[in-house]
Amino acid sequence: MKAINEVYDTIQKLLESDKTAYQSEKETGVSRAKIGRLKNGKNNIDNLSLASAKVLYEYTKAHLNE
Repeated sequence: MKAINEVYDTIQKLLESDKTAYQSEKETGVSRAKIGRLKNGKNNIDNLSLASAKVLYEYTKAHLNE
């Protein structure tokens, strides 16, 4: 359970960052619509496919690691 919480927290960090959905799409390949819905709270991280969650997690770890 600890590992999944890290994934959620890391993706949440991306969603709360100043990166736009457009920037995130260009850098990850995850659609801007999907990222926008996550940022706006219309969808939540629970509904991401494993593939999308993996890409967003790895991207955030590599580029927004503070």
